[in-house]
Amino acid sequence: MSTLKRYSSLLCTAILIVLLLAACGSNTNNSSEAANASATANPAQTAESAQATAAQTAGTGETRSFTDAKDRQIEIPAEPQRIVYIGSDPGDLLALDVKPAGASLSVIGTQVAYPDLLKGIEDVGYPPSLEKIVALNPDLILYNDWDDSAIESVSAIAPTVVISEGGTFERLRQIADALGKQELAEQKITEYETKAAAVKDQLKLDLGTGDTATIYLQLGKTLYVMGHQGISVSLYDMLGFKPSAKVQELMDKDERFAEISAEVLADYAGDEVFVLGDETAETTAAMQELTEGPIWKTIPAVKNGHVYVTDSKWNFDDLITRTRLLEELPVLMAKQ
Repeated sequence: MSTLKRYSSLLCTAILIVLLLAACGSNTNNSSEAANASATANPAQTAESAQATAAQTAGTGETRSFTDAKDRQIEIPAEPQRIVYIGSDPGDLLALDVKPAGASLSVIGTQVAYPDLLKGIEDVGYPPSLEKIVALNPDLILYNDWDDSAIESVSAIAPTVVISEGGTFERLRQIADALGKQELAEQKITEYETKAAAVKDQLKLDLGTGDTATIYLQLGKTLYVMGHQGISVSLYDMLGFKPSAKVQELMDKDERFAEISAEVLADYAGDEVFVLGDETAETTAAMQELTEGPIWKTIPAVKNGHVYVTDSKWNFDDLITRTRLLEELPVLMAKQ
């Protein structure tokens, strides 16, 4: 994922997220201020208070038993109303037409391909602030962060469902199960697959068994090569490219990315090369130095004009990003 952190999370998937919809009215504001003050003095006591408040305000008040990705059996609201999402792919939740109350947007808020969909969502920071989560009075927390150290703490605030760090569809289906939106999830997946097939046909890719693609990510002065994570999921799983031999080695070791030096970048290069970076001055300068260097010019994909440079915002694999990427790919791959 579009930030070093996200790429220690997206890259290791994730960074984080906890979405928060600011409450309205002076009574809510006063209770939020009280919650913040109390949380600073006694987080455990405040968490108990938050659970009680959430129980009183949750939808119908009905609950059901649910088993999450860590085989934890918990009681969750049958109709959750105020959801906090902790993870690096809020697009999974938004794809199901659900806007959470809060998310850790401080890292990825300006890095994703769907900033228009984040309006009205509060940032609870990363690592997520327990005090800010408490102030939201969530009735359900969805936890999809690579760092599971905070699971116990947030579980004291509200019922917490841990989502596995599997592929796009796996995550989406788990979230849908927790929210009772299984039918909608299957509909969204079918819609995506239909659009993806049309784009693949539009690109007229005639891929043989040996056609490979490699994704490099430049963040500041640091260069990464991506495994099966972010945009590579679309390139490998949707378009049908294969990872190069060296990238396959990363994937075989379940490494989602690797930091590399410019000296070895040619070792990872496939028949098609995608280079991602943000718009910071440091990244721009590093990418220019990389692509004007002598090693870069030895790569066959460079010589053959099969290099595509684009924004790191595409290096996420939630369904929202992957769907919007379908519109970007024909434009991007036409620039050879």
